[in-house]
This record gives sequence, structure tokens and C-alpha cells, in this order.
Amino acid sequence: MIVVVTLTIVLLYNLGFNRQKAHLIELVETQAVMINIVAQQELLLHKNISAEMKKKVAEKIIQKISTAHYQYASFGKTGEFTLGKREDDQIRFLIKQRHFNINKPASIPWNSKLGEPMRRALNGVKGADVAFDYRGTVVLAAYEPIKELEWGLVAKMDLSEVRAPYIEAAQYALGITLILAFAGSLFFWYFLHPLVQNIEDSRHFSSMLITTSTAGLALCSLKGNLIDANSSFLNLVGFSADDIKRINYFSLISDSFLAREKKHLNLLVKNGNVDPYETLYISKSGKHTCVKVSGNIVSIKGKPYIWLSVDSIQDYKEREAELLLSDAVFHNTSEVIFITDASENIIKINEAFTHVTGFEFEDVVGKNPKIFKSGKHDNQFYDDMFHFIHTTGRWRGEIWNKRKDGTLYPSLQSISAIHDEQGKLIRYVAILSDITIQKAYEEQLLIDSHHDALTGLPNRLFLNQILNQTLARAQRSQKIFALFFIDLNLFKEVNDTYGHETGDTLLKTVALRLQENIRSDDFAARFGGDEFTIIFESINEKNDAISVAKNLIDKVAQAIYINEIKFTPSISIGIAFYPEHGTDAATLLKCADQAMYFAKHHTEEHYSLFN
Repeated sequence: MIVVVTLTIVLLYNLGFNRQKAHLIELVETQAVMINIVAQQELLLHKNISAEMKKKVAEKIIQKISTAHYQYASFGKTGEFTLGKREDDQIRFLIKQRHFNINKPASIPWNSKLGEPMRRALNGVKGADVAFDYRGTVVLAAYEPIKELEWGLVAKMDLSEVRAPYIEAAQYALGITLILAFAGSLFFWYFLHPLVQNIEDSRHFSSMLITTSTAGLALCSLKGNLIDANSSFLNLVGFSADDIKRINYFSLISDSFLAREKKHLNLLVKNGNVDPYETLYISKSGKHTCVKVSGNIVSIKGKPYIWLSVDSIQDYKEREAELLLSDAVFHNTSEVIFITDASENIIKINEAFTHVTGFEFEDVVGKNPKIFKSGKHDNQFYDDMFHFIHTTGRWRGEIWNKRKDGTLYPSLQSISAIHDEQGKLIRYVAILSDITIQKAYEEQLLIDSHHDALTGLPNRLFLNQILNQTLARAQRSQKIFALFFIDLNLFKEVNDTYGHETGDTLLKTVALRLQENIRSDDFAARFGGDEFTIIFESINEKNDAISVAKNLIDKVAQAIYINEIKFTPSISIGIAFYPEHGTDAATLLKCADQAMYFAKHHTEEHYSLFN
């Protein structure tokens, strides 16, 4: 109804618009003829006149036109005539405008967007159009040039006045239409709506079930030609709704399942339904998907069709394969695995568990892993471990455990908390590796990296660590200790004369005699080459240091035979004290080294305190 009324009003408006346009053209043409007649009469009276005289004649013509114009100044509520001419870059209106409340006619710029109908008339153009007048108002205007006087004449009316009757008619028509539509809606709502709504709800519910179902649903003929399918089925096979109608159902089946599929569909046609069975689809992209299919025969307009319900079981098959693989890995891995329930009681172990720990399943089932405690860790260690598990869900670190025979072994162990879909704790899984060999190897590496390969004494790296620790303790307790810097005299001559093997034997002998003649809490190290250092934390008096130095010199000086050659080792010792001679490792070593150099080259006793 609204469309019909709207079209009717539009047609009437076009008709009225064209009639008004024709009326304005007729008016402007009539006025133009009158002005031309008046102008010709005046100009005939004055032949061969000057420009000045022509100007006076034009003014006389304007007076006559104005007198007539003011007697018939307008038409309608907004209609009027305007007469104008161009003066330089201005359009000057020659008669009073109806809409300007002034006696003297106004002017507008020639390049302005205003007064377009007058501008066209002054350019010698005749016609009618919708444009802006001298006020900037949209008007329907007819315009014609007065060529004899180079003037322009315009008859115009505001476009809003032209449209007003039709807008009013449209409002009335719209109101009546809305009233009728409302009355019809009430009738429909009370009498027909319940019936239509029931039908629509039923259709919408069925459509929603099919569209939103996670199961793939498809309709096909008894020959397998697909007719329709929901989005789940389309996503499963990778085809669009348009493609599916050109595809036969059997083309979606893997060749290895095709014979079995046809057998199931024959049973479906025969019995009217078929129990769910598994088959393998091939999608448009070539992807293979395991599915479970069930079907029924349905009748549409008396014709039988096959209605299929398809569920993807690819994820289930993959999880099943993963479980089989996980079970194989669980029982065949070399790492120890055991699983507990939420109460931390063991419920499952693998073969590696028995091999490493010696415990059989019957020994540990239902028991707490506390039976593996080694005693090397305090309760705080285990409290911190389980706090970390409960906070982050997992823990990983080194831990000592106990085997069935009571022996202890180090292990690298990880423990993970397992939760169900609701976030409830259901299991703990522990995986551990016996790192006994690795720990022994690491310890040997640590020893090798901190000890001299030839003498077995700690090396310079180890010396620096121990010296810094000793300095820190002495600083905290404000104690004094002594540092000896020792050099093997004439070692280069032995090497050069008897060879490096003899020199190495001599070095090992001196190192052994130094180690044997100090206490267990003193620290001796090979500094490098033929130089040794000893830290004496127990010596805090210079006389004690001198006494120990003399004793070491005497003990080292005992004769030794190497390859039947007699050697009498000789050492020089420099002594420095903390904190008198230095409060850091580098300074103490430097002072002790300088004292040793002095003792070697400037004393007969071969020992010297730093001075």
C-alpha cells in the first residue's frame, strides 16, 4: 500500500512540476515580448543616438517596466520576476526584488553561485531549471535574454512552494495508509498470527536442528545422488552447497570401503534403516576422515529418499592410536614411571620401575612414595616440592631415592599433577632417570677441572675459589692467616739436563712431601710450573710461619733417586699475612710472590716474610 501511494504521489508531483515549469516559461516569454516592444518603440524614436543618450533611453524603459512590474509584482507566495544586467564583475538587478526589503535593487558578484538563472539569461541562454536564486534559495526558474538591451529576465518560484501541495498530500496518504496497515495488522495478529506462528515455529525449530547440528546430515536419492546437506556435512566433505548437488554419495567413500558401503545402503533400502557403522570419507582436498554413519528411509511427496546422519570419529581414532602408542611407550621406555591417585597412593608402574628400584608392583601398589625416601633430604625439601607442584602443576629436579635393597641412588625426577576437565586433581605422574653414572662422571669432571693432572694437587682455579672463601671467613671473624708462595729451585736446569720426565717426577715428589707435611685443614695447590701455594688458616704469628717454612724446606730437601741419579730438592718460600700485607687475593699472592723471589735470590735460608 505504501509503495502504491508513494508511486502515485511521485507521478502527480512530476506532472504538477512540469505544469508549473511550463507556466513559468510562458510568463517569462510574455514579459520578454512586452519588454522588447517597449524597447523597440523607444529606440525607434531615437535613431543614431550616442552611448550617453542610449543610457538615458534605457533608464526611461526601466521606469516604464518598473511601473508595470509594481502593478504585477509577483505570483504565488514566493513567485516574482527579476530583471538584471551585467556590469563588470557584478550582476545588477534593475527592478526591486520581492524578497529584499529595500527600495534600491541589489547586486551580486558575477562569479557567485547565487543568481544562476539570471547568469544564464545574461549569457544569452533561454530555458528553465532548478537552481539557486540571488538569495541562495533553491527555485524553479524560467529565464530568457533581452538581447536588444543586453538584459536578462527571470520568472521564478521557490521549489518548496512547488512541492508543498504534494508533500501535504503525501502526509495525508501516509497517515491513511498507516491506519489501514495497522488495522490489517490487528486483524492478522488476532485471527491468523497464532496459526502462522505455530507453523513458522515448527519449521524454524526443524531448520535450526538441522542447521546447527554437529552431526552431518544429508539427503540423497536411492541411487546416491546428493540433494541437500547441512553445514556440518559440507565441512566434513569440503564441498559447497552448490557443489554437493552435482556429487554422488559413493564418490565420497574410500575405495577400500566402497563395497562395504554399498552393502550397508542396500540393507538400509531393504529394512528402512541401518544401525551405525564406520566408514572412511575422502574430502574434496583428499583428506581421509573416519566417520560413523546411520540412516533412514524418508518419504517426500510420496517418493523415497535416504536420510543420512554422519559423525566424524577421526579425533576418537587418533586418540585411540595415541593411547595405544602411549601404553607401548609407558611399558617399553627406559625411564622409571609410576602413577599415583589423588591421595598419592601408587596405582601403576612400568617395567623400568622394577628394573631400577627392585620393587615389584605387588610391593608398592596402594603405598605412598615415601617408602623410597633416602634420608638425604629433610622434610622442608619435600614440603617445598609439593608446594611447587600444587602451585604450578609440576616439579623437576634432582632427588636421592632408595632401592628395595636399601642402596641409595641419585635421580632426575619430574612430577606432574593431572586434572580432569572440571579441574579436579585425579593423578600424579612421576618420571625419573637413574643418574648414578652421570653424577659420578660430573664429580670426576669437577675434580679434574679443579686439580692438577700431574701432581693431583688443587690447581690455580681451585686455589682462587678457596682463597676467596678464606678471605671472606677471615674478614667476618677478623682472624689472621698466612699464605706461602713456594718455588722449586733449579727446576729449569733439571728439565734441560735430564729431560721433562725427570722434571715431572721431581715435581710430583715435592708436591707429595708438601702435602704430607701440612695439616688436613691446610690447603696446598700447584700454582703453575714449579710454583706451589699453601694457605695456613691456623697460623697467625710470624714465628709460627717461619717455623713451618723451615720444616717444609727440611722435609723437601731429603734426597731422591730418579733413574739412579741422586737429586736433593730445594725450595724457596715467600710468606704474606692477611690482613697486614693484603685484604684481597691478588694483593696477597703478589706480596707472597715478591717475598719468595727475595728469599730465592737474597737469602741463604730460602724463606722470607714480606717486607
